[in-house]
Amino acid sequence: MIATNHALTGAAIAVVIKQPILAIPLAFVSHFICDAIPHFGVDLKFNSRAMYVWLILDGLFALSAAGFLLWHGVESPVLLAMCGFVAMSPDFAWLYYGLNNKLGKVVEYDSLTKIHHIVQWYQKVPGIIIEASWATLMIYIIIRAQTI
Repeated sequence: MIATNHALTGAAIAVVIKQPILAIPLAFVSHFICDAIPHFGVDLKFNSRAMYVWLILDGLFALSAAGFLLWHGVESPVLLAMCGFVAMSPDFAWLYYGLNNKLGKVVEYDSLTKIHHIVQWYQKVPGIIIEASWATLMIYIIIRAQTI
């Protein structure tokens, strides 16, 4: 999934669970569950202009979602931000492999990255519909959980 949706999922977990000791590890695990759901993806060559454009767009989506939630007056914004960051963090492995020029080459990934690679069985353009629906659902859960 896109980073924005991982962050929104982590934030939704924080709002529902409310206890950092549980919410933070659950946010981390949520990354792999979300990546097992069919989602948007295109092959972007590491360090390409297209990759940077996509990262900037995704970052702007995430900042817009965070701004909207802050404007809406979410409780515990620090916990939401922490869980959002932790939920995105497994994707930093791809940055590591890219910076070390190992992406797309036959390398032995670490155990967690192997699992991460396996669960992402569907990353295609039509997955954008699922991504948009997921973002809408997570924002709804976050806002709705605030009023309960």
